[in-house]
Amino acid sequence: MTEAARINIPEWSVSELSAALKRTVEDAFGFVRVRGEISGYRGPHSSGHCYFALKDDSARIDAVIWRGTFGRIKFKPEEGLEVIATGRITSSPSKSTYHIVIHARYAACIG
Repeated sequence: MTEAARINIPEWSVSELSAALKRTVEDAFGFVRVRGEISGYRGPHSSGHCYFALKDDSARIDAVIWRGTFGRIKFKPEEGLEVIATGRITSSPSKSTYHIVIHARYAACIG
């Protein structure tokens, strides 16, 4: 890249870039179905929320089930359980991370 091209690159604040990435991820993926094994199960916390990851042989994605959703899931999450989770992909701009927010109606235990 030439020096002139670098000068023309738009400048973003960290907040602007984080917000733009959040919109991009949410617009590109919306609702997804993810099959994986529950790993690092933490919950429900005193807040009522459950935190864990869904993983397979080579990747993982952080996951959360909000308190209001947890009571409507037809199975109780536990370490090592294989599930199909449907939810919304979103990000936490303050931490530069992304995760799936699982919806009760579409979560299923498969093993």
